[in-house]
Amino acid sequence: MSNKEFLTREAFPFFLSIPTRWGDNDQMGHVNNVLYYRYIEALSIHFMMDECGLDWMTDPIYPLTVESLCRFRRPLSFPDVVEGGLRVEKIGNSSLTYDIALFSQGHEAPAATGHIVHVFVARETEKPVPVPDAIRAICERFGG
Repeated sequence: MSNKEFLTREAFPFFLSIPTRWGDNDQMGHVNNVLYYRYIEALSIHFMMDECGLDWMTDPIYPLTVESLCRFRRPLSFPDVVEGGLRVEKIGNSSLTYDIALFSQGHEAPAATGHIVHVFVARETEKPVPVPDAIRAICERFGG
């Protein structure tokens, strides 16, 4: 999507609520920038588990993160509850690209936007393989 900084909640068909913790804040009273990536990670992992039925520990094919990006728009701070939005931006042969936005509860404008790219690999070889058909079909319903 172009103009990702203007995305609103309606652009995202998958959401996950992530409570901030006291220790997430830095000395300035904001959630430390590293934690935004943890929220993005949690969002993509839960999407794969909750919607796609992926078992990260046993499935013979699983996704590896090969790229992630986070653009900070405004600070989050404890006790915010982060509402992470995800949509599938692109479905490639062996990869998925997700648009991500992190919102504070009750805010329409995202506190952060970004993306993550997963490449599917065979567990035994860690070589890229096509996105499984069942996962591809689910991802098509979430934007792709």
